[in-house]
Amino acid sequence: MQLFPFTDPHLAEHNAPKRFVRGDGIRVFDADGRGYIDAVSALWCSSLGFTPARLTQAMTRQMEQLAYYHSFMGRTPAISDELAKRLVARMPGMSRVFFGTSGSEAVETAAKLVRFYWNAKDRPKKKRIIAREGAYHGSGQMSAALTGLEYCHDGFDLPLDAVLRTGRPHYLRDAEPGESEIAFSKRRARELDALIRAAGPETVGAFIGEPAMGAGGVILPPEGYWSEVQDVLARHDILLIADEIICGFGRTGEWFACETYGIRPDLMTVAKQLTASVLPMSAVAMTDEVYRGIRSLGHKYGTFGHGVTYGGHPVGAAVALECLDIYEEMDLPSHVSLLGSRIAAGLKKLCKTPGVMDVRCQGMLAAVEFETPQQARAVGEEAERRGVFFRIIGPVLAIAPPYICTTEEIDEIMAVMQSAIMAQAVSA
Repeated sequence: MQLFPFTDPHLAEHNAPKRFVRGDGIRVFDADGRGYIDAVSALWCSSLGFTPARLTQAMTRQMEQLAYYHSFMGRTPAISDELAKRLVARMPGMSRVFFGTSGSEAVETAAKLVRFYWNAKDRPKKKRIIAREGAYHGSGQMSAALTGLEYCHDGFDLPLDAVLRTGRPHYLRDAEPGESEIAFSKRRARELDALIRAAGPETVGAFIGEPAMGAGGVILPPEGYWSEVQDVLARHDILLIADEIICGFGRTGEWFACETYGIRPDLMTVAKQLTASVLPMSAVAMTDEVYRGIRSLGHKYGTFGHGVTYGGHPVGAAVALECLDIYEEMDLPSHVSLLGSRIAAGLKKLCKTPGVMDVRCQGMLAAVEFETPQQARAVGEEAERRGVFFRIIGPVLAIAPPYICTTEEIDEIMAVMQSAIMAQAVSA
């Protein structure tokens, strides 16, 4: 008897959820035996599909050697320390990592680190964090407050007073008539600067952003956006948290989307594809500057008083290390770019379809945006009847398939998308 996440509890009592009993590669099978391609990797996370044999083997080996140990009070599993070193070597500009178990938890930790860092710098007023409209950063307390989607706020009395909200980088919907992408990015930066000045730069500790927004509608940043934003943050001495929970580990065609978009963060959050979501694991990475601030205040107090029981779990670390091996063997950026170009080619065929406002793709993160949410829902439901799951986000159908797709499977996904759109266009 579950209370289901992001579901109407009353409707769930009367409409049983679709129950899934097994997986095979990029497909999942329900209790009736029907198979579906999941073209969004479940929740943007099953990068290696639903039956990754090598991860199962890595998990088994580690379970037989050390099934659990913690990283508190001067102890740690050796394999967790090995993973930390491997991640730091891979992540752009990062010096240390702190392990947790979920993306929401990673954002909660990052928000706490911002406060701890500025206290270490003897600037205790710098506590508020700027987040964007339409952003998704999790469903904890602070992580949900940072999320810019009302359905994550309603009824929860979240600490919204700790958050400042600025505009999303959605050029298609939010640009003024005749405004170029560069001009739009500069306007968003001016709005951000004005927000900071009105609040008082001495009260603003950080800005958090997904390099490319996922659950807010697969919004890819317009030309010049991140450069303009970073200039504003540097001007006011504000930390930048890059939320790489969806984008990290190859989704946009580089190892990290910060590399795709020229972002130089002070903190990074990762999860999902860190373990291909076979086991719950997350991490917050930080620059040496941030770490040194945390180290100094932690030493003053005699401890860094934050941690979770399952952080740095040795079995999770074993799976994550195996994932990194697989990604490296794939030559991940090249692999994602190759399959991403296949997705982009399929999307190009839809550009002039009635009802389609936009198609967009970066690596293996893509979307079709319709004029109305009703059109997107109709197409998504038709695609499901044809055996493919897409993510419906308002007027957007999101696409983020597992990395293990073959080119034939990418073509199948795009063919179902096209036939579902055409079927709805005919019926309309």
